[in-house]
Amino acid sequence: MGIIESFTEVFSTPQGIVGQCFGFVGLIIMVLSFQFKKNRTLFIMQSIAAFCFVLNFLLIGAWAGTFFNLCVLIRGVLFMKNSNKKWKLIFTEAIFVGSYAFSLVLDHRPVQILLVSLVLIGLLSSTFFMWQGATKKIRYCQIFCTSPVWIAHNFYNPSLPGIVCECFNMVSSIIFLIRSKKNA
Repeated sequence: MGIIESFTEVFSTPQGIVGQCFGFVGLIIMVLSFQFKKNRTLFIMQSIAAFCFVLNFLLIGAWAGTFFNLCVLIRGVLFMKNSNKKWKLIFTEAIFVGSYAFSLVLDHRPVQILLVSLVLIGLLSSTFFMWQGATKKIRYCQIFCTSPVWIAHNFYNPSLPGIVCECFNMVSSIIFLIRSKKNA
């Protein structure tokens, strides 16, 4: 089945439409989250957005997206307070790996295995940089690793709001890096 057929199929069922609606709510919340200066508020908003994407992926049958976004929600709660305790990193990375394994049990098509493996690498990398508090590295990872692999995943598992959200994340990261350079 091609990409256009996949999107047409998802938008042709009530469950798929509701799933996409949850994704669009998550997208709006994610965009609004960047308006807040405090990390705590940012992480709360992004955790709510992640929950909306959990529902988006669950309703369209994309297991890895469902489980990974649950982990992103947990990561947001754990990283809400700026403490770089090592157990938070180890725990978060462990639940990503566990979610990866569980999602492959449910969907082990070769393309899905490749996409989910790439998303896992992006999530582990970005989590490590978040734990370090390396703001610029987080943005570079977002632009060159995390968002591109999520976009590929979201094309294969038709999530239009997921694609738009990752494009927004990349543009937002680019703007941040340009502003940082100007202020340096």
